[in-house]
Amino acid sequence: MSRHGYLAKGCVTVLPVRIILNIIVFFCVWVTMVLPMIGVKPREHLGPIRRFLVTHVTRRMIRVQLFVCGFLWIRYEGKRQSHRETPVNVMAPHCTPFDGFFTGGIVYGSPMICSGVMDSIFTRPIMMLTEAIPIAREAKARVKIGEEVLKFLKSPGKQTHLMAFPEGTCSSGRSMICFRRGAFAPGVAVQPIVLDYMKRPVLAAWTFDALNLLLAAAMHLSRFYTPLTIRFLDPYHPSEAEKADPTLYANNVQAVMARSLNMPHTQHSLDDGKLVYAALRLGMPSDVGSIETGVTKSALGLNTDELTEQLVRYSKFNSARNGDLTLQEMTSYLAWPIANHMERMFGLYDTGHHQKLTFRDFLFGLVDLSLAVPESSRLQSDALKLLQADGGVIDAAGVKALLSEAMSNVSDEEAEVLLSRWSSLCKLDAGSPFTADAFTTLLSGSPEYTALIHWTLRGLDSYPVNEEITADDEPDKRVHTAKE
Repeated sequence: MSRHGYLAKGCVTVLPVRIILNIIVFFCVWVTMVLPMIGVKPREHLGPIRRFLVTHVTRRMIRVQLFVCGFLWIRYEGKRQSHRETPVNVMAPHCTPFDGFFTGGIVYGSPMICSGVMDSIFTRPIMMLTEAIPIAREAKARVKIGEEVLKFLKSPGKQTHLMAFPEGTCSSGRSMICFRRGAFAPGVAVQPIVLDYMKRPVLAAWTFDALNLLLAAAMHLSRFYTPLTIRFLDPYHPSEAEKADPTLYANNVQAVMARSLNMPHTQHSLDDGKLVYAALRLGMPSDVGSIETGVTKSALGLNTDELTEQLVRYSKFNSARNGDLTLQEMTSYLAWPIANHMERMFGLYDTGHHQKLTFRDFLFGLVDLSLAVPESSRLQSDALKLLQADGGVIDAAGVKALLSEAMSNVSDEEAEVLLSRWSSLCKLDAGSPFTADAFTTLLSGSPEYTALIHWTLRGLDSYPVNEEITADDEPDKRVHTAKE
């Protein structure tokens, strides 16, 4: 049945009743959580009385809440180990808005949560009661996650597991997406816990571009029941190599958990979803943005916003918007009339000799381009001597003079077209003069023009590509070598 069908059926059957019952039960749960937290400071470990209330009262109230939400029967398989043997529990897949209840109520532990959850008056008592660890999503804050986890594990008086959803976001439940490394950074043993929905959450998965929180919750409440099996897998003790490399550790645990569900796993993450969504908004196929963002970001040192900016640039080059950038499209976009320059540039991007560039090729090609042509203030100075006319304004005659350094038969029309393209890229108003400052801005935002002008003034062989990096090497290897 479709989403609309589930929702329509629920609106006339169980949904209204469940909404009312959930409001009543949630109020009771909230009260039982607020009372034990009176006088408790954030991140303070609970005393024996408060812990008794959590383990014997609040957890039962949460189970009632889940029953009202449609989780009528929850099966358990396997045995949960003590927090001394496996200090960290990792749960996957993360699909529904109710998954957080399992960490705090059913599988009791201290969850790693998005820091924004602590700001709500409704969720703050719950998070304090479970001694949750707030995690900021900003890139700069992520580097401290391992430190926060280690601090929690070593804190005196700790009597609970650290609970984490290593995917870091909700997915559709069709595949287990990339695990983040934060929970694995301390290098301690973990116990994987899989949530088996029997492939039922797909219609109501809470993902950033499909259903919002309220609609996803309504979809779940519209079902008569949602089957769930919580499966405790055997503890996973990391090897010395995994302790030294949290990413390897996370990937290996991900593979174990995916196998237990007979589910595919991938290195794609939420950032891939954002890039796919950006590609669709730009009128390109969805697979253009599917580049295993985590691996690409690590190799190139770019964040998601910078990758999105490059995707926008790529879409401007690729006029067909089909994800296969050709030499003709690149030449047309740059309006550069010197053919051997364009062939050299395209060859730096097209290391596989496919005669077309994917977005991934485009990204890694920028690295090769930066290696082939280092930036130089003297280069700009030499170019401006040829470009500038009286008054410091760059005109078509100056552009023709520059191009004539490498091509003898440059036409006035070709120079006019190139100057017009430069003005367009610098977002100058029609009729506005193209100045030296605009030229500097152009080169700072376009490594392609930096390379082309460099080759025009210095020759194609003045700065050859690093000979240790061959065209047959994989992109990741080329970038790794470049960084070294």
